[in-house]
Amino acid sequence: MPLQTLSPVRAARDIQRGSAVVVETGAPGRIVNLQTGWADTTYTVEFTPAAGRPVTLLGLTDGDVLPS
Repeated sequence: MPLQTLSPVRAARDIQRGSAVVVETGAPGRIVNLQTGWADTTYTVEFTPAAGRPVTLLGLTDGDVLPS
């Protein structure tokens, strides 16, 4: 069952874009949108790392986020 919009989550692993780590494991976030398809559900999540600005990532899966 997919997580719901506005559910609090945390990063399940380091999330990288290229060689840079954008979100570290355990960073808190909130699901701002979800997209369901015939094969999978993807999430748009706004992470709020301890240091730095909020980061919004699209296309995350259940393997990328854990419920808080």
